Amino acid sequence: MNIIGMIHLDTKKKVDVFALSIYGLMIFPRALGYIDEVVTDLFD
Repeated sequence: MNIIGMIHLDTKKKVDVFALSIYGLMIFPRALGYIDEVVTDLFD
């Protein structure tokens, strides 16, 4: 594999990780809020 191919793969991996982290930042608080609601309902 040539060096340009390796750089391209590395960039694609970084973009994937970046996209996943943004997705996680959007979904995670919602999931936490949902869990929080369930827990408060349990203890009420």
